[in-house]
Formats: sequence, C-alpha cells, structure tokens
Amino acid sequence: MTQLPPRSAQFDDVYFSAQDGMAETQHVFMTGNNLPHRWQEVDQFTVAETGFGTGLNFLTCWKSFQDTAKPGAFLDFVSIEKYPLTAQDIARYLMPWRGHIGREIDMLCAQYPLRVPGFHRLVFDQRVALTLIFEDVSWAMPRLNAHVDAWFLDGFTPAKNPDMWTDHVFQHMARLSASCTSFATFTAAGHVRRGLEQAGFHVEKTKGFGFKREMMRGLYTGQGNRRPEPLGSKKIAIIGAGLAGSACAYALRQYGASPTIYEQSAQVASGASGNRRGLYNPRFSAFRDPSSDFYTSAFALMTRMACLFSDEKAQVSGTLHLLNDTEKQKKLSRTVDHWHWHTDHMTLLTPEESSEISGVRLNHSALYLPDAGSISPHDLCHFYTQEIDVRISSPVKDIRSIDADIIILCQAIDALDIYPDLPIHTVRGQITYVQPNEVSANLRTNLCYGGYISSAHEGEHVIGSSFQRWLSHTVVMSEDDMDNITKLNQAVPSLGEFKPKNARAALRCSSRDRFPMIGKKDDNVYLSLAHGSHGLISTLAGAHYLADLVRGGVVCLPSDTALALSPGRFLSRS
Repeated sequence: MTQLPPRSAQFDDVYFSAQDGMAETQHVFMTGNNLPHRWQEVDQFTVAETGFGTGLNFLTCWKSFQDTAKPGAFLDFVSIEKYPLTAQDIARYLMPWRGHIGREIDMLCAQYPLRVPGFHRLVFDQRVALTLIFEDVSWAMPRLNAHVDAWFLDGFTPAKNPDMWTDHVFQHMARLSASCTSFATFTAAGHVRRGLEQAGFHVEKTKGFGFKREMMRGLYTGQGNRRPEPLGSKKIAIIGAGLAGSACAYALRQYGASPTIYEQSAQVASGASGNRRGLYNPRFSAFRDPSSDFYTSAFALMTRMACLFSDEKAQVSGTLHLLNDTEKQKKLSRTVDHWHWHTDHMTLLTPEESSEISGVRLNHSALYLPDAGSISPHDLCHFYTQEIDVRISSPVKDIRSIDADIIILCQAIDALDIYPDLPIHTVRGQITYVQPNEVSANLRTNLCYGGYISSAHEGEHVIGSSFQRWLSHTVVMSEDDMDNITKLNQAVPSLGEFKPKNARAALRCSSRDRFPMIGKKDDNVYLSLAHGSHGLISTLAGAHYLADLVRGGVVCLPSDTALALSPGRFLSRS
C-alpha cells in the first residue's frame, strides 16, 4: 500500500512507512517480538511502547490479540507519547486500514483522552487495557510500574529524536523487564545497540522492513522482576455502595472480575453520593505535583465517562473558575503556567470573554475548563452497579466475617469500625436547590467562586456548598441555604435573587491531608476512602488503580502519585 504518510511537526519524520504502515508494524514489532505466538498460552501479557504516534502499533496488536489469544487472557499495552495527536487526526491517518481495524479505530477514538499531561487509562472488551502516558519519556519511565513482556521501541529516528534513545530509557527498560522479556525496533543505530547491551539486553540484527536493510531485536538476560498472580477467579468483596464502592465494582468488572458489593443501607448511593447534581472539576494547585497528576488523570477519565450519559443525566457545559480574589488570581494563573494543559482544555479568559461564554455578566477573569460539567452522583452510582451483585447487609464490624479473597473498604467514615486508627473524619456539606430566575436562566456554564452554581438542569440550579467539619448531623439548616446564596450574590451579583427550593445535607469523608486514601491496607484488604469534595472524579480513578493492584497489571498512576495515595503514608510521616 503506497501512500503519503503523516509527518511529525516536531521531528520532521514520518509516523509510519510510506510503503505500508501496518505491514511495517507486523514485521518489526509483532514478528520481532515473536507475537502472537508468545501470548497464546498465557493469562496476562504486557507490551510497552515508546512513541504512540497514530496508535497503529497498538491497534494492530489489539486486533491480533483478540483473534489469537486464549479466551479470558488479558492484554496490557502501555505507550508513552509527548506530542499526542487528536482523535480526528488518528482517524484520518489510519483510514487506509479501516477494512482491517475499523472497529478498533472507532473504539480508540471514542475513548481517546484529553491531551493533558499524565497517565490515562482506557479499557476495551474486558480484555485489553491501554495506558497512554502523555509526557516526555524521561519523566514517564521512572514513574512507570509494570511487568513488561515485550517492548516496541518506536520513537522517531534516533538522529532526530535522541531523547527517546538514551541510557536512562534503557536502564528503566531493564527495571521493568523480566527474564526473557523481548524488544524490537526499526533502528539499527550503534549507540542504541550498545545502550541496550549495557542495560542487560542481548541484541541481534535482522532484516529490516522495506528499504531498511537492518533492524534490531533481542531479549533481556537479567533475572528481572516476577509477575504477580493474575486476577483469575478471585472472590472480591466491596464494602459500601456509594461512589467509591460502586466505582470499584464498575472498574473491576471492566477487567473481567465479578465483585460483590455489601451495603448496610437499603439502597445504592444513600449517603453523600446521593445528590441529584454534582460538578466534576480537578482540584487545583499552583504547581504540578503527585496530587495534581492524580486529579488531572481523574478529571480526564470522568470527562469520558460523562459522554456515556444522555444530556438529561450529564451536562458537558464547561466550568468557569472565577479569579474573584487575590489568592485565586495567583494560584490559578500558576496552574495554567505549571500544569501545561493544552489550550483546548484549559485557558484564562478576561471578564468580557467569560461573560460571553457563560451568558451572564461577570466582573472577574476566569480559568475556563470547556470539558467540565455536571452529573448526578446518584445516577452515576446506579450506572456503575447496573450489572453488579449488590447485597444489603448489616454493618461490617469484622472483615473476618466476609467470605472473600480480596476485600475493599469503601464505606467512608464507617471504616473506623474496622480500623479505628485511620486518620479520617467527616465534613458536613449542604447544597441548595433554587429555581432559575430571568437572568440565571441564561447561564450556559457552571461557575465556581469559592462556592459554585450549576447551569440550570431540569428546572433548577444547585448552589453549594457549606463546609463544616465541626458538625456531624445531616439535618437541613435554613441558615446554610442563606449562606450559600449570599456567597453567590457576592461573587456574581448580576445573577439576581434566589429563594431556596430544596436542600440536602450529607457528611463527606476526608483525611488529615485532604487527599484520598487508596491502596493496600493489609494482606487482602484494600481501601478507597476520604475522597472529600472531589469524589465524583477521584473515586473512578482510584477504582482503576485498585483494580491494577488486585490484578497485577500495569499501574495506571505514576509511582509518586501512588505513594502519595497510600494508606500507609501517615505512618511513614510520623
């Protein structure tokens, strides 16, 4: 197949061969790593790639795995890409192969993440997980936690993209490899061969594809790390059917597990997860750190989840975060400078631009997230659990009473009944529902200003939220409604007056450092707790991370972020 291949603007090099990109993938990476023969008898197989590009290598590998791997086998594919293409570009560039991988192209493009830095997890067909890392390889490789079986080294040619072919990369390849992990690459450059050999790989040259005379392939000769036991038929029990528990069940099911939820209330989403409306936004920080990396990945994941819902249940209306005081001006300006999100997904606007986008007069500049929106936490929990065995049970006081191989505690503050020393507490929050007035009916986006107001949905705005650590009841208080409305009037006086229509109070669970506690607690016990006011996004990202720990797959978060989430972090600090 002769075609004019796409070229990288950064490296002035082609993404695949002009002769036939898919044939090149088959020759260099599939045959070079002895695939699919090597995965036909295994339960799990992991491929790691440097350079995602158009995704052609991944899609070819996925299609081959679907066709040849044994039933129930699982493929993890992880790929690092500093300059991600758009989904539209990918679909256009791969058009010549739609006859062979058209279904896979469409599924990839439908789930393709926001082009923001960090780790992004996509799962297909309950048997293929793609971990896309939009970052420089020197940042990504030290933070990657995986057990790699085969490497696709497909960065642009070493002469034009030397950062992808360094000893630093090769040493981390060795760290992530097991004995007899393979690699294949289109290049035969001498310094690449020497670097791989010094890292412990046996290297051989073989015939290249098309006009290329030689390529390289080989095996890791060190002892390497040992793959953990696969998920298999482990019996998994989840305690709690709020956002944390229902998201864990949903994520585990995507990887082929069949978890059971135990809930002490009469229904799913009975606590803080039962609100009719909630905004999904990242938790901002002035600088990029492990916490911001978590919330970036979590937000990007929730934007894809929202696309699965109808307009009646999810509104992707965008959110304006008003710079209505000096602290926010300084913090959010630094967020833009240091998070390095693509301008398609984060930008600073003048008051005039913010007013134009929102549909109402605003007196402040704003940070605009066009992909943000609102969704019903209550509906989301029911969506997560629609194919899950949910059992109403008495409160769990002793985990020894649970018949399961793996237990995941997601019951918020009630986890203290099992582990009394957990550094968690409740924060009371009350939201206020109001009917749109003549001005607010024109509000097209959500507004955040220290509090928040949603755009109108089903004849009401939600205004929130109080933050009261010192209260432990859920009785609705009229003074909280007045405080919510007063704070809104001070930030956006143009919206006019509102009267409370309804309200709901609930207790959120938070930790001592206001960051979730997600990870392993004991031998077979895991936690997903303390999600606080950002639980809409953090619970789903945390669920995929826990699924990775349980199944022994590629970890979908950077290692420093995983460490920051660890339930043991407070013990290490003390």
